[in-house]
Amino acid sequence: MKDRKVFLESHQAKAQQQKIKFEKRTRLYSWLRSILIVILLILSYWAMQGEGADQWLWAWLPGLPLFLLLVRLHLKWKERSAYFQSLVEVYQEELNALNGQFSRSAFNFQADDDHPYAQELDLFGPGSLHHHLDRTFTKAGAEALAEQLLDPPFKDWSNRQEYFQDLESSNTWTMEYRAEGRLIEDNERVKKTFTEWSKLDFIAFPKWYWLPMILGLLGVWGLGLNLVLQPSALHFQWWFLALGFNLVLLGARAKVLRAQHSKLGQISNLMSSFSSLINSLEAHTFQSSYAKAFFQKYKLNNEVGKKINSLAEILSALDQASNVVALVVLNGLFHYHLFQLRKLANWHRNFAKELPDWLDGLYEFEAHLSMANYQANHPDFVYPELNEKPILKARNLGHPLISSGQRVANDILYDKEKYIILTGSNMSGKSTFLRTLGVNMLLAQVGTKVCAEEMHCYPFQILSSMNPHDDLRGDTSYFQAEVLRLKSLLDRLQEGRISFFLLDEILRGTNSNDKQEGTRGFLAKIEELPARGIIATHDVEIAHLADYNDLFRAAFFESRVQGEKLLFDYKLREGICKTPNASLLMKQYGLI
Repeated sequence: MKDRKVFLESHQAKAQQQKIKFEKRTRLYSWLRSILIVILLILSYWAMQGEGADQWLWAWLPGLPLFLLLVRLHLKWKERSAYFQSLVEVYQEELNALNGQFSRSAFNFQADDDHPYAQELDLFGPGSLHHHLDRTFTKAGAEALAEQLLDPPFKDWSNRQEYFQDLESSNTWTMEYRAEGRLIEDNERVKKTFTEWSKLDFIAFPKWYWLPMILGLLGVWGLGLNLVLQPSALHFQWWFLALGFNLVLLGARAKVLRAQHSKLGQISNLMSSFSSLINSLEAHTFQSSYAKAFFQKYKLNNEVGKKINSLAEILSALDQASNVVALVVLNGLFHYHLFQLRKLANWHRNFAKELPDWLDGLYEFEAHLSMANYQANHPDFVYPELNEKPILKARNLGHPLISSGQRVANDILYDKEKYIILTGSNMSGKSTFLRTLGVNMLLAQVGTKVCAEEMHCYPFQILSSMNPHDDLRGDTSYFQAEVLRLKSLLDRLQEGRISFFLLDEILRGTNSNDKQEGTRGFLAKIEELPARGIIATHDVEIAHLADYNDLFRAAFFESRVQGEKLLFDYKLREGICKTPNASLLMKQYGLI
């Protein structure tokens, strides 16, 4: 952790120095262009004061291109300054994360109520797993991360470990990539827009249009030259008619132009940013086989960055159609927008169907960067070992979202038994332990590190019921919600894949006798299923199943009394809890 902090602080300091340097250059070129324009205006004023001074007007000949050069340099250094400011903020976000602070608000994502573990494992919301992991810079990227957590690609477990290790070793590059991505002005509709656009079919203009276009260009330039050589009102009228003819040609295709501009207008800068990100991806060398397969899957190769940049340039040109002066001059003299429309049609024909895949790849890569960054921030975490047998064994397993200073780790081992019945006094750590198991199994299945010193695990299907709730609008009672939840979990059992139940105090919505009888019946049912699991309960009678059934094992958390205080060590022990504490807790809070 100390090495990680040193890395972040040293690179942040370098980025800060670069930012200051480019800010100074930006201010310098701003002053130079202001001084230059003032000088040119003063010289123009002198030129108009009397005879013999008009030669000062010639200063505009070198002055104007010099001014445009200064404007371009000012914009360039301003962009570099913004980039290094973004890089400083990226490093600061990770320094804050090391101190347990969030630099961004939680992503607003709502998983389906019937998802088998999203609610129970606190995947979304403030302080959630997604909130800790999220380093995406687009909404679609944050959604891609959410989808990976909701449906982990467990079959690629070991390959993704190699991939994330590859990314983690490229720490400087990943930070720079994120800094560039943060400059994107995100457009939530861009993916949907281009998906719809890729399915359209349009042509810029029919082939016969070439003849009037060529005649129009020959006419406007030939008559223009004639006007220059023999200025007259008649020659001007003929030239103006030729100019108008070219504008009529554009007007005849205005419907197509408007349709394309309406669909794609004002996103040229976004596409230019995507082009830069893909260029960065294509220039970086990835060692892992998963990375190569990933880029092949989304076709992020073969100079995709250049292809998207050419689209950005075309869209930027189409944006100029809103400028009336540019519209008249450029199209009257050059058929500018007709040629740009033709470029767009050619681009659409050649690449539009691949564009949604390119965008999906970029968004998913944001999710990958988030996971690789998370494990880089936790050098004490380890890669779990994939096992094809249904085992779960971990040494010093802790909850990854609890700070190292407060986290209590436990060992867990499934041997011959299929289920552990977990008892314990109130607040002793049962629910936290269930979440610890679930979150670490999920992290293992997405391919990143887990909070343990060692972990061997089968990629179980995670099925959890911890906090069902009633629904007044749906006329569903609390007990009915519990029953429906358990039913939905059983319906999700997959053929060929073993499941893992995380159950916390099931059937609490009924009386003690019904609860005990129902719990025993449910355990008898799942005992026959291709599953493992852990069931937390306050009912110690349930735990006695382990006395005569080898498929069950009893474990517990306990509290101990010291004077008037309750003390917890949150350590897992074998056996059944014999130290209830409800009465003492109520007494401490003045309820009895």
